[in-house]
Amino acid sequence: MFSLTKRQAAILLGVVLLVVLAGWLLYQSHAAQETRLQQAIVLTAQQAQNINALQNELKISKQNAEMLAAAVAEAKAGQRQPEVKFIVQAPTVQVAAEKVAEQINQRDKTLPPLALEKTDRTIVVPNEQKTSESNWDVGVFKVNNYRNWEWSTGYGQHGGDKYVPVELQRNFSKDAAVSYEHHIGGKSGFEVKYIRKTDSLLVL
Repeated sequence: MFSLTKRQAAILLGVVLLVVLAGWLLYQSHAAQETRLQQAIVLTAQQAQNINALQNELKISKQNAEMLAAAVAEAKAGQRQPEVKFIVQAPTVQVAAEKVAEQINQRDKTLPPLALEKTDRTIVVPNEQKTSESNWDVGVFKVNNYRNWEWSTGYGQHGGDKYVPVELQRNFSKDAAVSYEHHIGGKSGFEVKYIRKTDSLLVL
């Protein structure tokens, strides 16, 4: 056990408050940027298949850009079928794409729920080649970014033992990860965990 003088306690409290304030401001800035990036944007077919363009326009990792570019290429080649189809009236395919993006951003309830689903990124891609029905295609791609690393910290207590857990997690795929958690303070300890994500737990 250790004790603090009133002056040390006041300094420590001030530091903690400053850290909390800085963290809150950083979170607010990040949240505002994410909200802006979650708005649907229109990209050309060329931009939507260019990894560098996707990274720059959407602020995503190279890995996410590669997966998105591959999905767009598959859709353009007819290898990936849309989950839902809907029709909009517009004089050109570019106007149609801009109209769809605007409807998504305004949460227009006339669109299918899948088009309005909240995801990390949404791009609308016009296809300049008409379909066999003499219509233009406009693709809407909803993207949830894959993140390789996660970290967390907090406060823990076991009986009278207080500690700060710090965890680092490495995601190897969308449904598998390994994490290491270290306990700082009190009786120091650690945990190593293998994490698996499933749609159901055993027979439930």
